Amino acid sequence: MQRSQTSSERTPLVPPTYMFESSISRTYQKRLRSFQCAICVLLISVLLTISLLVTISYNLGLGTDDSTETVNLTMSYTLNDDLKPLLNKSWPLNDHPPRAWVGSTLTKENLETAVLKGQDALQKRKSIEKTLKPLDNDSPALRAQRAAATAYKVKPLAESAFAAEEATRTLVNGTDDTTIEAGVGVGPQTNSSFNEPAYCRPPTKPCVLSKYRTQDGSCNNLNNPLLWGASNTPFRRVIPPDYGDGISSPRQGNNGTKLPSARDVSVTVHRPSYAHDSSFTVMLAVWGQFIDHDITATALSKGENSSAISCCNLIGPVHPECFPVKLDREDPFYQDYNLTCMEFVRSAPAPTCRFGQREQLNQASAFLDGSTVYSFSEAKTNQLRAGLGGQLRMLKLGPWDLLPPSMNPNDGCNTVEMNAKGRYCFESGDDRANENLHLTTMHLIWARQHNRLAFILKKLNPHWDDEIIFQEARRILGAQMQHITYAEFLPAILGQDVMWSLNLTLQEEGYADVYDPTVNPSIANHFSSAVFRFAHTLLPGLIHNIDAKTGTISYTHLHEILFNPYELYQDKGPKYAVKSALNTPVHTVDPHITAELSDHLFERRATFNGSLDAAASPLPCGLDLVSLNIQRGRDHGLPAYPAWRQHCGFSRPRTFDDLAEILDVSSMSRIGKIYKSVDDIDLYTGALAENPNGRLLGPTLTCLIADQFLRLKVGDRFWYETPDETVGFTEEQLVEIRKTTLAGVICANEDLLDQAQPRVMEGLSATNPLVDCMELPQPILKPWKEIPPTPLSENEPKKSGKATSNKANKKSKI
Repeated sequence: MQRSQTSSERTPLVPPTYMFESSISRTYQKRLRSFQCAICVLLISVLLTISLLVTISYNLGLGTDDSTETVNLTMSYTLNDDLKPLLNKSWPLNDHPPRAWVGSTLTKENLETAVLKGQDALQKRKSIEKTLKPLDNDSPALRAQRAAATAYKVKPLAESAFAAEEATRTLVNGTDDTTIEAGVGVGPQTNSSFNEPAYCRPPTKPCVLSKYRTQDGSCNNLNNPLLWGASNTPFRRVIPPDYGDGISSPRQGNNGTKLPSARDVSVTVHRPSYAHDSSFTVMLAVWGQFIDHDITATALSKGENSSAISCCNLIGPVHPECFPVKLDREDPFYQDYNLTCMEFVRSAPAPTCRFGQREQLNQASAFLDGSTVYSFSEAKTNQLRAGLGGQLRMLKLGPWDLLPPSMNPNDGCNTVEMNAKGRYCFESGDDRANENLHLTTMHLIWARQHNRLAFILKKLNPHWDDEIIFQEARRILGAQMQHITYAEFLPAILGQDVMWSLNLTLQEEGYADVYDPTVNPSIANHFSSAVFRFAHTLLPGLIHNIDAKTGTISYTHLHEILFNPYELYQDKGPKYAVKSALNTPVHTVDPHITAELSDHLFERRATFNGSLDAAASPLPCGLDLVSLNIQRGRDHGLPAYPAWRQHCGFSRPRTFDDLAEILDVSSMSRIGKIYKSVDDIDLYTGALAENPNGRLLGPTLTCLIADQFLRLKVGDRFWYETPDETVGFTEEQLVEIRKTTLAGVICANEDLLDQAQPRVMEGLSATNPLVDCMELPQPILKPWKEIPPTPLSENEPKKSGKATSNKANKKSKI
């Protein structure tokens, strides 16, 4: 059984109590044994040696108690030396306390004056927005802002937060500048001085207990129903922000010096490399992005009528939320286009219900709940539903189902040429679904998975109405996403030793009573804006496609699949998209990133639209994703890299010499050239440059990712392994959910795919060979069959019916 959790955020980190068995099915185990038998003659000496050691170990262990056996088993998962400091921390990690308010005691008159000045500053901002020139409709910058998918409802929230920030400046006016720059801290409550969201006030009604999640994540934590993990709330701040002015301006260098341009850091440190890691496939990055969009959606600042903001216009006023990336006139790529400015708009500020420093808004619900499929907005969910049999709307194309088309010509994806051919981009639970072909295909697979589950549930329970079928299918699908993430994705990026040491592993059977209502599961600011963007380095510049008949390999440039989902309209489009993700190895996780993303992000050539007109694209070059990532961290006021090592319990570098044992040699040299101080190094750059010591990720990334996913497990009241009778599954149902694999889901929903490796995020190997899709285990939904209440005859005395109903519910929880 899994270790129990206490009801505290300071759960001590202890060794595990049992070993986790591989999830390979018996079919694959038999195949592996056959392979071993074929070569056993060559390995007989090794096997004899191992047998001898096992025999000796067994004899030495005779007479020992169970606790001794446990210690011996855990030796297999001893952490590397560079990760052992994690054992000295309590998990989940404690957030640092916010800074105390630096302003003086406030009077009613001071507050009223500050509020008026804040409102006045907002009106001036609105006046500027009316005069701004919009971005070009077909520019990479517009597609980048569209990719952030900021909802219209964000604009009024951001305006209230902006006004509160400006009021804060008035309240601390006269305070020592040095004190302010260190951070003004958490001020007094705004008390509805501005238009504030519901989470700033006590709940007006109690949460309704249901076995189904709310759409927006509210009422998951019953003590903090509107804030912890709910959509459209501030990101969780782990270390107090480091803003240039102590309130909201982007981070500056040590002692107020200028930081190097994010593009200069990109060119110097994050130059392209072509080192592949054949242990993993691009599917690892695809799943990472899919679940990232499930739990994070950073809102961007918007102009008038929620329009995209242009920041590189040299004529006229500049929007106060502009923070463009400066480009050197001799930039190795952009000099050919005579560009000295890269578009970048700051993230939307989030109301914090107090005066003080800026925070940013997460539009998504924090939980792994399938909101990429269904949306975190109830209105959008209703729009996606078919209204019959619990199904989602789909586009019928011959015998195939595709996602419903997006008819919005301004979504940054649709093109006039493709629309004229009757081909549109797609609509899904997340507005970023069209960002790249692999991501769109993953959305398609899971929409099909929902409808497949709903169809089976309807056959098992014909008396269920549309709502029950929909919610039950949604509930199963969310559990499957959680299972895949913790059974396949996290072990791949963190390693089984870290999974065990931090209690991230899953139960093999029964329940896991791990829920802790004192753990805040909200997504951390640094996780969203820097740490989980590590997967960008995994992506190769060329995507492989293998023709099964001829064995020939074709290649597609990575930037050509961005905002280009039209391949799915081809008969074998989804199959080719899936197979290319299964066949293409990833790059290693390091500071290096392909030029496809550092020079050509969201680039769209004229030929993309089937046009020979070179003027079809106003800017025939793309953006730099690395520069945008670094700039985003500075925009959010993320403290420098050394502070995060210290947060995780690792040594904090004080000088560049201290980096010698932490970073790889080439990265250390380049970082030393571009940064003036070790306390200037951006978290994104420093964490990627760490020596992974044979692992996929370095220590700091491992620590910060593990902490967030531990919170998403123990801080989720609806975690799929929970024994809670209100929200949990039956043990029989859990047996079936645990059969879920990403390979199985793909094979069940892509009919043209005939083979796949059992662990699709890993490359082909002797223990992960190609197998027929029919051999992959599939959950059986019979445990969800409900015994309907027996109708009463006219002569039979009426009863409440509760006994029959409760008995049926006790069997199936449905």
